[in-house]
Amino acid sequence: MGRGVIGSALLAGMVVAAAGIAAGQHQPAGPVAKAPIPTDPAAYRQPAEGIPFPADNPYSRAKHELGERLFHDPRLSGGDTMSCASCHDPSLGFGDGKVLAVGEKGQQAPRHTPTLWNLAWAPTLFWDGRAPSLEAQATGPIANPVEMAQDLAALPAELAADPEYPAQFAAAFPEAPGVTLDNLAKALATFERTLVSPETPFDRWAAGDETAVPEAAKRGFALFTGKAQCAACHSGWAFTDHAFYDIGLPGTGPGRGGVLGQPRLENAWKTPTLREVGRHAPYMHDGSLATLEAVIDHYAGREVERPTLAPELPRKLVLSAQEKADLLAFLKTLDSDRPQDTAPVLAALTLPAPKGHDHGPKAQDRVEVTQRDKAFSAKSVALKPGGTLVIHNDDSRAHNIRVFAPSMDYDSGLQDPGQSVSVPFKAPGEYTAVCNIHPTMRLKVTVGPDKGAHPGH
Repeated sequence: MGRGVIGSALLAGMVVAAAGIAAGQHQPAGPVAKAPIPTDPAAYRQPAEGIPFPADNPYSRAKHELGERLFHDPRLSGGDTMSCASCHDPSLGFGDGKVLAVGEKGQQAPRHTPTLWNLAWAPTLFWDGRAPSLEAQATGPIANPVEMAQDLAALPAELAADPEYPAQFAAAFPEAPGVTLDNLAKALATFERTLVSPETPFDRWAAGDETAVPEAAKRGFALFTGKAQCAACHSGWAFTDHAFYDIGLPGTGPGRGGVLGQPRLENAWKTPTLREVGRHAPYMHDGSLATLEAVIDHYAGREVERPTLAPELPRKLVLSAQEKADLLAFLKTLDSDRPQDTAPVLAALTLPAPKGHDHGPKAQDRVEVTQRDKAFSAKSVALKPGGTLVIHNDDSRAHNIRVFAPSMDYDSGLQDPGQSVSVPFKAPGEYTAVCNIHPTMRLKVTVGPDKGAHPGH
């Protein structure tokens, strides 16, 4: 990422060889240009379809109530003194107000406590994205000896001794009743998916109320989506693309590179949501910036220049005092009007609509797709068993291709602009190809007999 992320020819060649990327460079079909950043506030309105829940952990009120109780139960910690809510306080934007998280035994964690707002839409969890779902994330802090320091093997029996928990677990999971770690994780994840940030002055402005925000905030939004290029990463209704970037903070760390085993992604950390941003200071993965003013100052030319600096980051950005004040005024409109000590306002709970029968595209021996502006050129493809998916990077940034399934484990390594990968799919099944740098990039791959033609249809 950045001028140095492309790297020298020698380094790129080493990465290509190690990752199995097809030899030679792909010539893009046209000039590689970034898609324009939306400048209409209506493009950042909250989704109307409600909260998404996974098929293997659908919403139920009983599960929600169990998860909420568990979230506030200090028995989830080893010494029975610390709950999830101890670090994720609603009045502090579901953070803790500390530079770095502090565990039950007073130990300081290596990173800042992240907010929990809007995680139902997050494809990965933790600052380095090492958890692929809220269910997978749930027990991590509980077992971490620096955080809640709980013995997971002993936790189910401790909770089952409570006179109410067995019945609550049975009501929440009638198909598999029992006080188990799997059910505990699903209940916590269900509750956390309902933590959707409330309506803000910005939302009212985006809906057409020109009096909802001051003129300074409107100028700040124009800077946010224009000169300052903040929306290059803080995009979409939650003001995050859920991707990983090196933004030039002085400190160093493994970041996404530690998860993927890619040194070029060291110091790349997850883009957080900006909703309710005024309530969960301090900021950044290391808590190093105490105020929003300090955050704005950082992006205005204070980043550390190094080869891995994100290309999305404007270089040598100069902002006047008035422009900084306008950006701050805009960020303040992303905080809701609710009193800080009240319970969060939940979005309407909407279950996914049943899908109709879809024959899908015709299965082929070889399919080619491209990557541009953090997106695949198709949402789904179909291959015959033994077929090959060829992915061309026509983007201006590096990508990664990861396919993980019981019958397949493929990792392309880093795929620089102009490079292509050829991914063989041998076994029939449903797969998902994901970019582990920009995890919202997902391509459904169906491998099986040709579904494009059906007798009698």
